[in-house]
Amino acid sequence: MHHILEQVATGEYDEAVSPGPEITALLCVAQERNLAAPRLPYHKVPLAELEPVPGALLAEAAGWIHRMAADGHRVLVFSSRGISRPPSVVIAYLCLHLGCSFGEALHRVAGRQPSIFLLPGLSASIDELSTTRPR
Repeated sequence: MHHILEQVATGEYDEAVSPGPEITALLCVAQERNLAAPRLPYHKVPLAELEPVPGALLAEAAGWIHRMAADGHRVLVFSSRGISRPPSVVIAYLCLHLGCSFGEALHRVAGRQPSIFLLPGLSASIDELSTTRPR
């Protein structure tokens, strides 16, 4: 597990099955995974691995993180291996809800999780969402 911010971490499926006490909400961003009867607040946004992410799904995932963090939760964003979809979604969250530039968000995430692979077209999807979102 990689703690990107105090209220947001990235990780893999096995870490979500049995999260530590510091995690209070779970966001699954793996199309192929699901948690049966999670004991914490749980949401799933089904993203395919290493495929461009539809803007609506990216906005949904980033928005859920934002709402949970605003309610005081510490969210684990997870997928099967946790190296592409979770960091990509957290970068989108940083850009869309915390006002970071793409470069700044990438730097923050990569500084906490050195091994990442971004989803194709992530920067363009975030730019498009940024220009269509109401301010």
